[in-house]
Amino acid sequence: VDCDGGVGRNVAEVLGRLGAEPILYSAVGNDARGEEIISRLQNEYGVICSEETIRIIAGANTATYLAVLNSSGDLHVAVADMDIFHYIPTPSMESLRHADIILMDANPNVEYLEKVASSAVEVGTKVFLEPTSVPKATICGKNDDFLSYVTYAFPNVDELLAMADGCADTDTPNDINEASHDESFVTIKYAACKLLEKMRPNDDAFLIITMGDQGVLFASRKSSSQEEPEFKHFLAPEGVEVQNCTGAGDTLCGAFIKALLDGQDEETAISIGMAAALKSLKCAERTVALNLL
Repeated sequence: VDCDGGVGRNVAEVLGRLGAEPILYSAVGNDARGEEIISRLQNEYGVICSEETIRIIAGANTATYLAVLNSSGDLHVAVADMDIFHYIPTPSMESLRHADIILMDANPNVEYLEKVASSAVEVGTKVFLEPTSVPKATICGKNDDFLSYVTYAFPNVDELLAMADGCADTDTPNDINEASHDESFVTIKYAACKLLEKMRPNDDAFLIITMGDQGVLFASRKSSSQEEPEFKHFLAPEGVEVQNCTGAGDTLCGAFIKALLDGQDEETAISIGMAAALKSLKCAERTVALNLL
């Protein structure tokens, strides 16, 4: 199946479909694929695009990601060409000042992420992070300065473990499976506490940890509290026939953000996000389901 994708693009599509009028910063090649993606973002999804926010690079390929799924609809292996993301434009201070939040995926290099996140915090805009993959989560986890600007992050279990210890090679698939299916989530909670220590040291910080068929674990650390971070487990519905998992986390992220923008609290926003993610899980033809509303 050939469809539009990319973490930032996926979340922008979700926000656009839900009426949030997001602005996407990205780069595409001067090719048919790039032209079609921009057209659909603007005309079908309600995403704001301009020459200032999306660069069209002559002689470069629009980013491509090939995912091979297993029989359960989960990712088995992937190959990607992401070189063009070195050309993503930097939002101006004025643009950041007028934004309610900025969501960053981890495709650009971490120096870019740190620069933009620092500027966002300087003007009072909250930074959200989608770690994107284990290798990229590992890079983010090694950069304490960048993490100190992040208020909300949306890792899955293997990304969380990689971010917490800054190493992608120490956690085997069996380790990750055991961590997700331990009823007390001891390993996940320990990793979450380590990561939360690095995020917004003098402010509130939150993790929305996706755990597949085990649902979502919400971790929160309040700056006003001297207590350990608080956790709440949101169970996944049973009997879901998963068709495609590649856009579910991005759908949850986008719907969560829209709920916060609408004035909901984090726990309500997670429930709204999970309901939206369920629709994308059941959608075999697209990364993001059409019927999010």
